[in-house]
Amino acid sequence: MGKRKALSGALLSLFIAVLFVFLPLSVKGEIVERVAGVIGDEVYTLSDLEAMATHFGLKPEEGTNPLDRRLKKEAFLREVWRRLVEERILKMEAKRLGLDVKDEEVERVLEQLRRRHRLSEEGLARELAAQGFTLEGYREYLKTQMRKARIIEALIKPKISPKEEDLFAYYQAHRDRYTAPTKVRVFHIFIYLPEGATPREEKRAEERLEKVLNALQRGEPFSDVATLYSQDPSAKYGGDMGFVTAKEIDPELWEAIKELDVGEISPVIRSSKGYHIFMVAERRGETPLAFQKV
Repeated sequence: MGKRKALSGALLSLFIAVLFVFLPLSVKGEIVERVAGVIGDEVYTLSDLEAMATHFGLKPEEGTNPLDRRLKKEAFLREVWRRLVEERILKMEAKRLGLDVKDEEVERVLEQLRRRHRLSEEGLARELAAQGFTLEGYREYLKTQMRKARIIEALIKPKISPKEEDLFAYYQAHRDRYTAPTKVRVFHIFIYLPEGATPREEKRAEERLEKVLNALQRGEPFSDVATLYSQDPSAKYGGDMGFVTAKEIDPELWEAIKELDVGEISPVIRSSKGYHIFMVAERRGETPLAFQKV
């Protein structure tokens, strides 16, 4: 109950601040910019909201006439403002509860995202831009989502947590459901060649692929070849993607990986993003999960 009251207090202070929405800022009688709103002691102008849209993956819709454009622009700015207020509330509450998100936690999520989808930092930035995000904006978006999840868990979990003995009884009755999936430690060489690439890009990718194949045929260590030629973020680790499961990798690529023996190198696999070559370094089969890990 105390947590709910504290959250309501944070909301109230922000809503009082919002009463000063759309007032003009002036210098010597001249209107310089319109104020969108105030949160705490921070003043946000309309241009601030437009700039911050990339924190939320928002883009204004095109209008068919001047009135339609104006209405859509206003709706766009209202939605940015709503998201901004939510972000600030979550930041304040997460800090109060000792649940705030550290920068390094966000970077770990981004690194996992890059490795899972075999993207360089530039490739990730391109993918995010297509969704309306800048890389920095997406970092803030992740922070907000992580804060929200932590606050919800902190407020709700204590009310719905079953007793330990009930959980253990259920675990004992359904042990067959609690197994760790097959994991495969994979090394990966990736050569970027998207669909619709230009002839020049195709030639460059095929030349790189030929160098990779020649090096592997000469018996050079897979990790050395990956470091030298791979365009996957894992190249800096010698192509080591760590342990992956069927849920963490594209089904098409998993089909090729799951059949490989330890030490075996896959044939070249063509995906929509480019060429892939894998080597399996270690396998771990399905094993029962201990109760403490369920």
